[in-house]
Amino acid sequence: MACDCISTVDAMLAERNTRIMLPIMLGGDQTPPPMIVTEQIETGRGKKKASGMFATFCPFCGVLYKPAPAEPGSGQ
Repeated sequence: MACDCISTVDAMLAERNTRIMLPIMLGGDQTPPPMIVTEQIETGRGKKKASGMFATFCPFCGVLYKPAPAEPGSGQ
């Protein structure tokens, strides 16, 4: 991670027996960004299901988790 906010917030949440949900990641990059869990508003047949989202920026300090890949030919 680019910052230490998750560890800091987890330490503060520990007194409430709570922690931030970090998913298990498969593939090349094993660094999990925090997952934003959503709740389904309307239930029933034909209603779309709730979906989770992954943060690309730290929700606490705003630091970008993964820098954008360098473009080919940019000299980097």
